[in-house]
Order: sequence, then C-alpha cells, then structure tokens
Amino acid sequence: MTEQTVTPLQARIAEVAQYEANIAMYTAILANLPTEWPANLQQYKGAVDKHSIIGNIVSLDDVELLSDLWAADDCRKAIRTETLEKRKAQAILAVLQASN
Repeated sequence: MTEQTVTPLQARIAEVAQYEANIAMYTAILANLPTEWPANLQQYKGAVDKHSIIGNIVSLDDVELLSDLWAADDCRKAIRTETLEKRKAQAILAVLQASN
C-alpha cells in the first residue's frame, strides 16, 4: 500500500469542503425538524440537563417533540460553529493559495 502525501494546500481545501458538507447536512436535518416551541414546552428551551427533564415528562408525544426541538436548536448551533471554523480555514487557504 502506498502512502499518499497531502500538501498543506490540499489538506485545507479538503477541510473547507468538509465544513461545507457538514453545513449542508445540518441544514437538511434542520429542514425536517419542528422549530416552533409550544407554550407547554417553552420552559425547557435551552435546557442543559436534558435527560433529567425528559424523565419527568409524562407524554411521550411531548418527549418526542421536545427531543426534536432540542435537535433543531443543536443543528442551528452546529451550522454556526461549522461556519465559524470554515471561515478560519478559508482564510488560511487564501494565504496558502497566495503563497503558491
């Protein structure tokens, strides 16, 4: 098996592409999740100890909805995090491209 050497430029191009793929994935997931918080679940928005909260909710329908709402919030955060990291990688990529 031959080991391929990846240049810093190639690595950064791949890194930017991976961030873009991750953003697309999280965006697609978010498109299929509910995002409107009903009044009875508003108190759980931004919760930290999710497992503890879920254990106290009687309605399984509410458990599913709450899980989906949390997942939607996580997707929004992930899109922003991936965008932040992508922009840093793009800045480094621009410097590498300019020096070649």
